[in-house]
Amino acid sequence: MIKICSAALLAASAFGSLLLSPAAPAYAQSPACGAAVDAINAAIDESGGNLDPTVQQSLAAKLSAIQADGAEKEAIAAYARALTDDKVTSMDAATDELNRVCKS
Repeated sequence: MIKICSAALLAASAFGSLLLSPAAPAYAQSPACGAAVDAINAAIDESGGNLDPTVQQSLAAKLSAIQADGAEKEAIAAYARALTDDKVTSMDAATDELNRVCKS
């Protein structure tokens, strides 16, 4: 299943935004959140927002490799799982949680 992401999610840098549209943008507050945001932004940019299964698998692997602790680790892992779960049709819940945990 292709997960489609709109460009207005986590405002990670001055260069662009990332995934789906949350109520308010979140900014990376730690190296782990910064790495996750960067990986997601790169995947969105490279795929034009259409995360096909290959992109989803690659992004999930990159996110899973990020060293994080506590709530950040859980949110990043949940996002990675949502990318590869065929039952997930919207990334909204995973995005909202990542935004909540990673906001400054």
